[in-house]
Amino acid sequence: MKRRTRVRGQSMVEFAVVLPIFIMLLVGIFDFGRVIWVNDTLSTAAREAARYAIVHGGSVSTLCPAGPPSPDASEPDVTCPPYPNGTAYPAGSKEAIRDVAHHWAAGAGSDVSVSICYGEVTSCAGDVDEAAATNARGTPVTVTVTSTVGLAAPSLFGFGGFDLSATSTMLVNH
Repeated sequence: MKRRTRVRGQSMVEFAVVLPIFIMLLVGIFDFGRVIWVNDTLSTAAREAARYAIVHGGSVSTLCPAGPPSPDASEPDVTCPPYPNGTAYPAGSKEAIRDVAHHWAAGAGSDVSVSICYGEVTSCAGDVDEAAATNARGTPVTVTVTSTVGLAAPSLFGFGGFDLSATSTMLVNH
């Protein structure tokens, strides 16, 4: 009669080998979902900030224009409460547009940067407008929102986050 030997500890060794791989896979899935979420958040922030800029463009009927004033718009000596935080900025300032972008990109991290450019520009960086660009009707306004996404899985191997960016261009229509 043969005596059957039992192998003890085999399942613990297999578990110890498989567990780190499973955890890395799980963390990678969460990281991938976060990247998709931040990308969507930045796209929404750029689109909503550009929409705010085109709706609050300069014309004679706009009392609180956002962006560089158009030649036909009067320069009121008023401060205008922007959406969403209620801080008063002078008319013609880009800060209200920037506030809208930061409001919509709140979940993208703390290092969100916003560039707002008026006119036909090849890339919007550093708030550089086209020469003599205004916020008159028909002028394109480009809003670029960037952020760095820190990920958990790559940081275990010494890699940092990576930059995500979203751009939206619309024509001033008010």
